Amino acid sequence: MKIVNEKGKLFGLINIIDLSIIILILLIGSVFLLKFMGKEVGPVTSQQTITVTFRSTVRNDDQIKALKEKAQLISLLKPVDAYIKSISFNNLEVPISTADGRQVYAIDSKRKELIVKFTMKASSGNGIIKLESQDVSVGKEFILKTHTFESKGTIEAIE
Repeated sequence: MKIVNEKGKLFGLINIIDLSIIILILLIGSVFLLKFMGKEVGPVTSQQTITVTFRSTVRNDDQIKALKEKAQLISLLKPVDAYIKSISFNNLEVPISTADGRQVYAIDSKRKELIVKFTMKASSGNGIIKLESQDVSVGKEFILKTHTFESKGTIEAIE
């Protein structure tokens, strides 16, 4: 038995041209069915404002002076919808060994511990908080950058 007989029918049952037209109609129909009956992607979920606590160590008071409240954060060389809410700093205590081998804490005269709270918009319900390319999650390393300041630190809390 030939696959295509002398009349041009496939297996002696259907014409090859008719079969190709039927397949084309089925493909077009399935595309339309998937397009109009498929799962619709809704709009972006609502946004909520969150407050993030950032902690870092800075080398001197000049770095702290470069950071201003209400300054807008920058990510990927462009301003983002995140603003500094509050800035505080503490003396940095570092462990040192005494002559008799005890560990004690002394204040570092050159470095300070910087604590910055900033607010940002985050989509609710997606499980991942991002500020442009950076993940924002507790314990994660984060680079805080404004027009006049940049420091690498850690996210301490998200409210």
